[in-house]
Amino acid sequence: MDGATVKLLTNLAPELMDGIVARAMALERISVLQPVGRRALAQRMRMPEREARVLTDALRAGGWIEVSAAGMVLTDKAYGMLDSIREIVRAQLGLSSMEVQLSRLLKVENVRIVPGDADQSPDVLGEVGRVAGTRLRKLLSDGMILAVNGGTTVQQVAEHIPRGAPMNITVLPARGGLGQSAETQASTLAETIAGKLGGHHRALYLPDSLSPDALRELCKMDEIREPLEAIQKADVLLYGIARADDMAVNRLMPHARIEELVAEGATAEVLGYCFDAQGRLLASASGLGLPVDAIERIPTVFAVAAGARKAEAILAATRHHRHDYLVTDEGAAARIITLLRDED
Repeated sequence: MDGATVKLLTNLAPELMDGIVARAMALERISVLQPVGRRALAQRMRMPEREARVLTDALRAGGWIEVSAAGMVLTDKAYGMLDSIREIVRAQLGLSSMEVQLSRLLKVENVRIVPGDADQSPDVLGEVGRVAGTRLRKLLSDGMILAVNGGTTVQQVAEHIPRGAPMNITVLPARGGLGQSAETQASTLAETIAGKLGGHHRALYLPDSLSPDALRELCKMDEIREPLEAIQKADVLLYGIARADDMAVNRLMPHARIEELVAEGATAEVLGYCFDAQGRLLASASGLGLPVDAIERIPTVFAVAAGARKAEAILAATRHHRHDYLVTDEGAAARIITLLRDED
């Protein structure tokens, strides 16, 4: 069911659509949170628990959910209609029109916005990962090279890529490591994604704090030089957009350097490169990875970011270089639109 159909039905029978939309929104939230209790669902939907009880009782009676001591989960009947249910929610929230607006403002051809704000509800990040992972698999085909960076958002994409027929894909880390947990390192995520796709991966376990002399020596080694050359031939580049101040801390930069970057207007960090609000390159990490000028040469650039706090960073990154796909959330999208309106 598309947005136009939902709008037509709303105009024909608004008194009926109110109940339908409420049930659709409840099912969409349960799909993300399951198993979930009624109280937790009421809190996430910002409604009294009494109303949530009436709503979930109706869904249970209709065979849409099952209830156990662990909480509520969707039934096979609900899963069969989940795509249509999500479209009802998207239409009600106006996300389709917001996607068109954001695509035009950011000059990003394909924009997808999921409901909610990851800063307020951590489960929203998982939904961003699910949407991005599903779209990413559809983009890929045998023989392609996929380059990925690290971080918690890309980790969610890796975890939510749907399994299917094995693909002859090579997945490479777009950068070496940094001061973050092993689970979110680029090499770890490249291995996870390759496993989901049935493809191959190459590791690039290098810290970001190497000296220029050490980097030059390492680049002479075949096991370092070959993957570095290969990522510049990637067909698809997947990365998360981060706030520059957050990533400076993650990269264990000295406090004085962090203050310096902030004073210079550092706003966004992508693949170890810092940009100001207008998309101008300010600094880069010292590690090995994809050169910033090589990003534009990659046929498909796919970015993910969520949470209203990331709005300025998303805007800065899209001003620096071309993006073909952006998956974000409602909180970030609304904030970006407000920022651009204030600029005007």
